[in-house]
This record gives sequence, structure tokens and C-alpha cells, in this order.
Amino acid sequence: MMTRTRHVTAAALLGAALLLVPAADAAPKKASARTAQSATKKSRAAKVTEARRVAVLASGPHADAARDVLEAEVARRPARYEVVPESAVRSAASRLGVDPKQPAGAAAVASELGLSAVLVADTATVGKKQQVRITVRNGRDGKALASPAAAKPATAKLVPVAVKRQWTALERGLQKSRAPEAAPVAPAQPPTPVEPEPVKPATPIAETPPPAKAPEPKTPDAEPIRKPVAATPKKEDKAPEKHDDAVSTQQESRSAPLVEGALGLKLFGRSLRYKDDVFGVLRPYTLGKDVAGLALPGAPQFSGDVTVYPLAPFQKGALARLGLTGSIDQSFGLKSTGSTGAVSYPTTAREWTAGLRYVMPFGQAQRYGFEVTGTYGMNTFRIDAVDGERPLDLPNVEYKTAGLGLGLRAALSEKFDFNFRLGYQHPLDSGELSSDEWFPRMSAGAVTGSATLAYRLNRILDVRLKADLRRYFFKFNPEPGDPYVAGGAVDQYPGLSLQVGFRY
Repeated sequence: MMTRTRHVTAAALLGAALLLVPAADAAPKKASARTAQSATKKSRAAKVTEARRVAVLASGPHADAARDVLEAEVARRPARYEVVPESAVRSAASRLGVDPKQPAGAAAVASELGLSAVLVADTATVGKKQQVRITVRNGRDGKALASPAAAKPATAKLVPVAVKRQWTALERGLQKSRAPEAAPVAPAQPPTPVEPEPVKPATPIAETPPPAKAPEPKTPDAEPIRKPVAATPKKEDKAPEKHDDAVSTQQESRSAPLVEGALGLKLFGRSLRYKDDVFGVLRPYTLGKDVAGLALPGAPQFSGDVTVYPLAPFQKGALARLGLTGSIDQSFGLKSTGSTGAVSYPTTAREWTAGLRYVMPFGQAQRYGFEVTGTYGMNTFRIDAVDGERPLDLPNVEYKTAGLGLGLRAALSEKFDFNFRLGYQHPLDSGELSSDEWFPRMSAGAVTGSATLAYRLNRILDVRLKADLRRYFFKFNPEPGDPYVAGGAVDQYPGLSLQVGFRY
């Protein structure tokens, strides 16, 4: 019985061993699979937690509002994004000479700063209303990953609302963005072995040549006796000196003239634009081809100006530079159309000024001069009626102004002269625009500027090319009950003239 019992126990132990061997082989495999899964999860988590470098670039009248709300939305997610200041983007774009709002420029700036995306916010005016348009540009290639439809209208209060509505689409684009790939680093080249130079064997002592004998000193040759040569008397230059005469002639040409002026043909334009037109009923006006809100000069005018120095024949000092000045620009053949374009209305554009001008010369031979001019003038733009009717949505303006201007004149060479003037004009009256029917509580200002290049034909006549601009700006200060409600307006007149000048 004991022998049988031992056989049964041995058989049981052998069966248990056979069952435990496969389980022991399977245990390491499960452990390795779990280890691989945990490593994959860690790598995915590392990719998720890697923050993208994002910059915000805003432009337009509400750029500050758009920039603040976009940077706030990005900063709320520090685990996903890292905000790069806009100043760094503009500095890099200026250094590289690119436009960061365009695809190529955005990619170049992103490569410079290591950006994954550039958020471009544009709050410019399109048509009559302002809008906000936001685009996500990929840092790797500058392509637009997201560009939701623009929100209209855009104001300082509505821009944050528009950004938050578009944020879901913008973040989808941000998640697709990728930073530029780093340039591959070239492997270090092993240093080129330097072959040692062969060492020359030392010369045997027996072959060393004996030291050379010092040469015997030579007796210096006696210097030849030179005979004195009589000095040749120099001939005196008897040519007359013309320098003083030339300087005096040049000074006479720069001296105070009795009269100077110009007369010629001028092309001008006009653009009247309103700001913050609440009800959208104010009609803008353009005379000439409109380019980005500025009318190109194209309407003809006669243009002339004259300055008389009445004391110049009697005075050689400061009073000789005090002059009476005046100018006039008169249009001809102008027409304006109504809102429907069916009727053409005769139009008159005229400007005249009168005042005092004082010129202070300086520099060598008085080649330069500083001008101070005080003027009073009137600028009229009037649309006349046809059959007793005229466009009621276009006000006739008549700006009466008083102002002060500064100028610089220079003789660039014997043939070319240059003149630059800049001034401020204060409107005392604006015609119908400041009446009770339009904007009775308005405040206004105006700036003027001109640049003239003249080519002298002779001592009296020259040919001049002149570019000028007059810009009136208004703040309407509306109140409830006013017939029109708007924040302000800009009325500007660019001009280009070809004139024949005179100076006597």
C-alpha cells in the first residue's frame, strides 16, 4: 500500500509541474505588452503637453481690442500654447524685409522665431462698414489653416464677441499648425592629419665653410665740386582774379527779388469720406479715380501765385525780404452726377489765398532760405442746380481759413531749385457742412503741404513741377435729434501742377 501511495504522489507532483511551466512562460509576455502600452501613452502625453509658440498680429482701427482678446484666449490655455509678443514679430519682419501678414512673410518670421502659427487679425474698413477677419497661418509654410467669415460691423465692443464666436474654428487651425523644421546639422568632419615636415640632417662639422673675411674699408670718393647756378626769376601771373566777381554775381542772383511767381495748369482731385455713419445715409464724394480712399488728380484747373517784395528796391537788409503773397486755383469744365448718375450738374472748384511772407536766407552765397507765411483764404467746392434742382445729399462747402506755413527753399545746383512748404489752416467757416441742416456742432482743422522742383531756363524764367495736398478733418459731435449722425469726416484735395516760373 505504501508503494502505491508513493507512486500516486509522484504522479501528482509531475502533473502540477507540467501545468506551472506554460504559466511561467506566459507571464513575461504580458508584462512586456503592458510596458509597451504605458510607453506609448507617455509619448502621446508628451506630444499633447508640448506647447505651440503662437504670435498675434493685429492691424486696423480696432487692432488693440482684437490683439487683447486673442492673446487672452491663447493665454488661457498655457498647456497648449505659448504667446510670443507682437513686437518680436514686427522686429523680425522688419529685419527680414517681409510682410508677416502674407504667406511667405509669415513662414519667414515663423522660421526666425520658431513659431507654430501666426494669428493675423484685420479690423480694416471694407465698403462702408468695419469688419474683423482673423486668419491662422501655419508656421511651416504660411498657408491659411483657418479663416472664418468676417464679422460685420466691428467696433471696439463687438470685436471681443466676434473673436469668441470664431474661436472654435480658430483653435482647430491652431491644432493643425506645425513649427518649421530645424535645419539639419552637418556632421563634424574629422581633422585632416598634418604630415610632419622632413627634418634636414645636420651638416657635418668638417664641411662647414670657413668664415668669410670682412671686406676692407674703401676710401670715400671725393664729392664733385658743383658750381652755383643763378636762380631764375619767376614770372608773375598777371591773369585777373575772377573768384570775387563770380561770388558777387552768385550773391546777386540769390538776393531779394522784386517779384516772383508761377503760372500753369493743375490737375486736382477730391475725396470726401465720412466716419462712423450710424445710419449709412451720408454719401461720399470722389472726383477722380479712387485709390484706397484717395482721389488721383485728374480734373483741370488754372493755377497761379505771385509774391511782391515792395521794399526790395529801397532796402538791402531784413525788410527787403518781406513780401505780399497771393495765389488762385480756378477749375473749368467740371461736372458732378447725382446718386443715380442720370443727371450731370455744373461744378465749381476755386481756391484763393492772400497774406505776408518773410524769407530768411542762410548758407554759402545765400543758397538756402527759410520761409514764414501767414495767409487768409477761401476754398470753394460748389455743385450748381439744373432746372432748379441739385443733389441734396452733397453739401456745398466754402472753407474760410486763416493759417501759418513754414517753408524751405534750396538751390540744389546752377540749374535746379527745390521748395518745400508745410502749414496748418484753421477753418473759420465750412459752408453748408457746418450749417444747422448738417453738422452745427462740428470742429475742424486743416493741413497743407507742397513740394516744388524747378529747372532754371535763364536768369528770370524756370519750369516747375509741383505736388500739393490740402486735407480738412472734422469732428461732428452729434446729439440726439440731429438730422445726420456721424463721428467725423475727411475732405482732401491732392494736386499736381506744371508751371512756368519767373523771378525778377
